[in-house]
Amino acid sequence: MLVALLLVSGCTGLDRRKAQDVPAGDQEARSFFASLDRLVDLHEVRDAGRFPMPGFPYLRTDRFLEAMQSRLYTPEQQRHWVDLMQQADLESRSKEIDNLPEAALGDFVDWIDAAATPDTVYARLKAASNQLLEADLLQEGYYDRLKALNDVPDEYSTAMRVFLLYPIAAVPVSMATSRAYDKYRKWHNTPPEDLKVTGAWTRFSPMEGYRPYTQEAMDRIFSEAERDVFGLPKWTPEEVVLLAEMFAPIITQDVAEDYDRFGAVQWRQGRVAIDYDHPVVYHYVSHAFLEGKPVVQVSYSLWYSERAGENAPSIERGPLDGLTLRITFDTNGSIVIADVMNNCGCYHFFIPAKQRVAEVIKKENELEPLVPAWLPQGMPQKRIDLGVNSGWHQVQHVGTTMLDKARTISYSLLPYEDLETLPMGNGDRASVFTTQGIMKDSWRIEPYIFFSMGIPKVGYMRQRGHHAIKMVGREHFTNPYLFDENFVFKKH
Repeated sequence: MLVALLLVSGCTGLDRRKAQDVPAGDQEARSFFASLDRLVDLHEVRDAGRFPMPGFPYLRTDRFLEAMQSRLYTPEQQRHWVDLMQQADLESRSKEIDNLPEAALGDFVDWIDAAATPDTVYARLKAASNQLLEADLLQEGYYDRLKALNDVPDEYSTAMRVFLLYPIAAVPVSMATSRAYDKYRKWHNTPPEDLKVTGAWTRFSPMEGYRPYTQEAMDRIFSEAERDVFGLPKWTPEEVVLLAEMFAPIITQDVAEDYDRFGAVQWRQGRVAIDYDHPVVYHYVSHAFLEGKPVVQVSYSLWYSERAGENAPSIERGPLDGLTLRITFDTNGSIVIADVMNNCGCYHFFIPAKQRVAEVIKKENELEPLVPAWLPQGMPQKRIDLGVNSGWHQVQHVGTTMLDKARTISYSLLPYEDLETLPMGNGDRASVFTTQGIMKDSWRIEPYIFFSMGIPKVGYMRQRGHHAIKMVGREHFTNPYLFDENFVFKKH
């Protein structure tokens, strides 16, 4: 902490020394950002999906971009790294501007030469962002200062763990986790027709018209794609949608009550609600490392109205629930591994391609990674099929065709960004997540029981970027080294 304070104070001092040399236009741009931040904080519309860079209001970061700072070997890579952080900030601020009340936009009339609308305010924002970036790029030591400040906070509170007896509580929690792992392995070793059913199996499939997997399409978006200086494909929005459509999963859900029907997230009388008459899965693209190389991932997030019913442990029941499936590709576009979690970050497990794994890494004094199933044969020509139990919403089976005769319902795909700026029906928009990355109107009793684990609001549903996936130890769903730290992969 002392080192961090010294670094920050040093950078602050540098800013002050150079303040007299800042052109009037740059000072005006910084004033614009300060005004925007004031309104965003006043109306509590800060997007928690990315993390601000102190002293650089036009940049935001995440765990992948934080990790990339040790891999910048050329001036082109340094500049691209900054450009990605600038783009991350622009995307987050665009949502924040959209989520501001219409009346608040009036505060910007002195900053723009047109009516204050989300579009005109964003245009002014983009101009100010470019102006500050170009000015700062001329400053000596610019990239070193960014690296010193590029620190993504984790989802664990060391203070909570120290003062609330984490070392003692970790023992029974570790034992309970081990028992949960055994339950998962038993589920996944049980034929799907023998799994306990509370209601009736229902297949939720991508709606007709969504494009299935073809090798030609994969070649177009991987092998033939233009690459950036990090080696990542540069896709159009249409190509991102194509990827999402090709790998959209089938969810074979045990439906006993309405809380087993996932659906569109909406505002209903000012509260987050699930419209299960309109099944929706939300998708987004992210990045990680595989065998040390930057790679692409596509994630699918679905939401239920609550966790309830006899299957769910009583301490875990409460409003709103969800699952996320993530599929990770190698640089050639082959699926190497998938993983699943509940949207609180709990019950995370891996589904690797067996032919690509040389070893599962077992760390001393830690539970081994949970691998209850391997990627099913038939992928990617056939869609992955997840069998989910009633009420508790745990994945009990992974296949490509779980039950052919189950009733089938179609679902739609929507971008995850919709959750972060969702129409309220009265002309306003709002994120369904708080400024701390917690889903609004989500609630559990678990924080009163597992407080010593050091995860604030443990058990609550969370926004992407805020998932702690271990109760004992520290780990994040968005750790870009997650796969390389848990598996040795065969050369391919």
